[in-house]
Amino acid sequence: MSVSFDFSVKRLARLALVASLPALLSSAAVADEGEEEHFDIGVWNDGGVLTTGGWDHDTESLEVANLRVYEAHFGELPGFPDSIDEPGIGGVAAELGLPEGATLSLNMLSGLRIWNGDGFDPVFNSTMFVDYGPASMNSQSGGFIDFLISDDYDLHPIYSIESGSDAGSYLLEFNVSMAGFETSDSFWIAFNYGLDDEDFEASVEWVEGNLVPAPGALGLLMMAGLATRRRRS
Repeated sequence: MSVSFDFSVKRLARLALVASLPALLSSAAVADEGEEEHFDIGVWNDGGVLTTGGWDHDTESLEVANLRVYEAHFGELPGFPDSIDEPGIGGVAAELGLPEGATLSLNMLSGLRIWNGDGFDPVFNSTMFVDYGPASMNSQSGGFIDFLISDDYDLHPIYSIESGSDAGSYLLEFNVSMAGFETSDSFWIAFNYGLDDEDFEASVEWVEGNLVPAPGALGLLMMAGLATRRRRS
């Protein structure tokens, strides 16, 4: 009963954060001016297969055709050290070949893992949550959250970690699915929770080198061609 009560209290706190999302996004937009570029999860239609890339809302284009590792840094939302609203999920439906009004599902595939300096270990003493409005999933039970695809969408779920968790690089695995399309390959989000930036980047490089298959020569040519077409359009 105490565990259930604890989860309920934390759920209410996260709902309060989600409710204040518009104001937080406005503050974050101002704070990000002049800082390094980051990409939202841009889901696009690759011949009937959902593929994840890097969407840039400043240029309104898919800057990276195939992207399967994203980064997030806790502590960027003022007053909420254990929550972050990045990466978002966004794009222009017509540009990405997705039907307006369709439902895109973000699916959590595996439990939480933490960087050990040479790989990632399962985490049993902490939990991460993903909330969007009334919908929620967590790293203990997994689950999915549905998003509505509109003409030009910029959706930001709230990712939260239990307060007092060990400092480190935390890893979650996802894919996306939609009726009428083949489900995407896995992609990962690495979350920096108080870890040195150099150590965090080392963990991200490990994910890129060990969990993401390297594209073949044909795949590289296709990715380069798509990126060129997006920039010219």
